[in-house]
Amino acid sequence: MFKGVYTAASSMITLQEKMNLISNNLANVSTSGYKKDEGIQESFPELLISRLEKGERARELGSLGTGVQLQETYTDFSQGNLLYTGNKLDLAIEGDGFFVIQTPNGLRYTRNGNFTLNNQGQIVTNQGYPVMGEEGPLQTIPGRGIAITANGQLSFDGLQGGRILIVDFPGPALLNKIGENLYSSDFEPEIPATAYSIRQGFLENSNVNVIQEMVKMIQVSRHYDINQRVISTYDVTMEKAVNNVGNIG
Repeated sequence: MFKGVYTAASSMITLQEKMNLISNNLANVSTSGYKKDEGIQESFPELLISRLEKGERARELGSLGTGVQLQETYTDFSQGNLLYTGNKLDLAIEGDGFFVIQTPNGLRYTRNGNFTLNNQGQIVTNQGYPVMGEEGPLQTIPGRGIAITANGQLSFDGLQGGRILIVDFPGPALLNKIGENLYSSDFEPEIPATAYSIRQGFLENSNVNVIQEMVKMIQVSRHYDINQRVISTYDVTMEKAVNNVGNIG
């Protein structure tokens, strides 16, 4: 009986973790460049149940599940739709690759191209972190218009500037989300990106499908409720066993 309680409880814990992933995805549906998180569910080892009777050989009755767990989470880096804004400092990467951002903790990476200018005329993120070019932070020329080509080359009313640094990773799924829509890499060295195009005046929407996430949320909620009722049933059964078994009628 207690095994059933533990099995249902492990399922509820896993479902709660999946609900957290879904809720975070929905909360960032309007975040430019956001990539949704998914979870991989894994079952604990199953037990083989056999029936033993005196004078007979054991007969297999089947297997018994012992619960589930969320084995790992991963980030889906599929392309999001591009939204036209007309802002010269809004940039979207169409294809593979990441912008490189200089933060107080070192270089970080993002797909969010919602940039602006600081007091020194540098192109920066909304948090004020400089966007890196191939030769350092990207610098603009005050009073001149900004044009950016598909390969990331900057020009200012015909005067050539720096080129945006776009990098990629052999295994982008190993990147770590660290907040502020930034990623860090502990496992894979960055490599120059090749299969990309910079779209000036566009932003990449998040790749979260609201309808799919809502359907998953309903499914998870229903499964959680079922496991909760299973535990309640076990609780009632155990209460009767404690209070009634052994009573002398």
